[in-house]
Amino acid sequence: MSLEEYMGELKGQIRDKSARIFVSDEILSHIEEQADSYLQAGMDRGAALSKAVEDMGDPVSVGADLDRIHRPHMEWRYLIFIMFISVLSIVIQYLISRDMDSLSITGNIFYDIFRRHILGIMAGIIAMFLVYRIDYTALLGRSRLIGAIFMAAVTLIAVAFGIRVNGSRDLIRIGFASFSLRALMMLYIPIFAGILYELRGKGKRVMAQIVFWMILPVVSPFFTGDLSIPSALFILIAETALIFIAVHKNWYDIDKKIVYGGFSVVFVALIVAGTAFILSLNTYQSARFANWLSNLGIGSGIIDDTGVSYLNAQLEKVFAHSAIIGKSDEAVRIMSDIPGYQADFVMGSIAAICGLIMVAGTIICMLSLAMYMIIISVRQKNSLGYITGCACGIVVALQSISNILIVFGLLPMTGSSLPIFTSSISFCIVDYAMIGMVLSIYRYKDIRRDYSPNNIRNDGKQEIAA
Repeated sequence: MSLEEYMGELKGQIRDKSARIFVSDEILSHIEEQADSYLQAGMDRGAALSKAVEDMGDPVSVGADLDRIHRPHMEWRYLIFIMFISVLSIVIQYLISRDMDSLSITGNIFYDIFRRHILGIMAGIIAMFLVYRIDYTALLGRSRLIGAIFMAAVTLIAVAFGIRVNGSRDLIRIGFASFSLRALMMLYIPIFAGILYELRGKGKRVMAQIVFWMILPVVSPFFTGDLSIPSALFILIAETALIFIAVHKNWYDIDKKIVYGGFSVVFVALIVAGTAFILSLNTYQSARFANWLSNLGIGSGIIDDTGVSYLNAQLEKVFAHSAIIGKSDEAVRIMSDIPGYQADFVMGSIAAICGLIMVAGTIICMLSLAMYMIIISVRQKNSLGYITGCACGIVVALQSISNILIVFGLLPMTGSSLPIFTSSISFCIVDYAMIGMVLSIYRYKDIRRDYSPNNIRNDGKQEIAA
């Protein structure tokens, strides 16, 4: 059998196109190495090549074995855990709706929110499987283009269709459909991870580009007239973590200490400047921030339980009156007067209706999910899968941690969400999309090889590394 015939039959057994290319290249390289050894033993070129092909075995059998190895995978434990959390969130939202409806004089408004939560979970799961089916390596060589188009589109849509709610342009409404701008902006984080991958191996000169792409989503709100400092900090923290990961992987041939120190100084400076800016404002935001500092024992502000510290004070009462296990009528009564008990402050509702044990269980579930996403990602041989998966895990981790700290009064009161548990269609779709991205990365873990930076073309196509 000739080499061409052998390779043709072997490649015919491998179903994935990308895997077919790099596996056949590896087999061809192995055959040529074996033929070279026979040449050195005194055989002529034709005989050596025929002998090397014969040594490989039956092409159909070899190809079938390689196809079993290099085929899409599903991380079933991860998927089962996600479905468990999804069902748990539905049960909790049902209990919240049932008990809050019993205190309502306006009808089944809470059940309407519960039905929206089910819709959000269903839409999120659909988004998860859609992203799972998409090949994440579509980011190869296209991340900067995708990032530019994404930011331009979001900015223009926010200007054209953004509406202000409680003084903030956080909602985009097109016809009867609405979507949270804050949730939408989180999708930029994995795109930024792709940009970091795209710029690897190009030396120190790309650091200016990295900073540009880093601050782009923070600068964009200036054009919409709505700069949200908490949202900006969320994005900057996630991006800084990704930059540290990339530098740790030696992607840019730069002194790690300089990067770590430089970005840390800039980050602290931004926090100090942001704090000074907030405190200089004569608004309820500055008053709320000052009261939060007073709660932590910083500053000399007066803690006003009926004013800007009302929500913190009420949440403290909810946790103080909550039972270890089960419902507390007093905690439910207090919680029913707090806006956002099914959204931003769902943790308080869980404490009031299900008990503090369930609060601890929910926290463990969400932090475990974020860690699971990051662990799956760091085990990837493909560097793009590594950094992109870490980006998705960092987004879920930051959402969970910030929401928990805000609810317990350890961060200033601002809009936040607890992934999957918060009743928000927008955040459900985005969070499940992040989860789906990690599923996609795992799906292609054995059929997407890593490429050297110089072998990734601007059109996203790959050239085989030598």
